[in-house]
Parts: sequence; structure tokens; C-alpha cells
Amino acid sequence: MDTTTLITIIVAVVVAYFLIRFVVSPVIKAVLGIIFILIIIYLLQRYFGFDLNRILSPLGINLDLNKFNSSFGWILGPAGYYIEKAKTFLFYLWGNFPKSLNN
Repeated sequence: MDTTTLITIIVAVVVAYFLIRFVVSPVIKAVLGIIFILIIIYLLQRYFGFDLNRILSPLGINLDLNKFNSSFGWILGPAGYYIEKAKTFLFYLWGNFPKSLNN
């Protein structure tokens, strides 16, 4: 291996590192942030009666969430099932938790 090939490999590794560090990482963070916000909105709607249309309607924005639920029913169905299972399990654990630690 000659020095030109070695320098080319080092430059390629450095460029790939900076590409991943400054371009791909923020994109991944942005996508994960959007997914996290959608999950929070879904949980707020399902368990706390949060209505996004009521908040956005004074601004003239109308979201048809029934269309959203029908489009992503294949994801929301199993997600709701596992959320219910986790909730049931946590209520079971909470019921077995000692009520007073003074005993």
C-alpha cells in the first residue's frame, strides 16, 4: 500500500465521520423527535381526552384525526393493546405495593 492510497482512505474516513456527525445525526434526531411528539399526542388523546382540533380550530386548522386513525390502524391497534397490557400490569404491581412503609 502506498502513501497516496493511505491518505485517500484517511480522508474518506474523516469525511464519512463528519457526514454522519453533522448531517445524519440531526436528521435522525429530528425524525425521532417527530415520532416522539406523535406518540405523546396519541397518548394524551387516548387517556386524557386531549383534543388537538379544539386547540387548533381558532387558528383555522382542522385535522381529520379519524382519517389518521384509519390510516395507521395497523400500528395503533397493536400499540394500544400493549399499552393496555402495560397499564394492567402496573396497576397489578401498584395493588401489591405496601401501603405504608412504617410497618
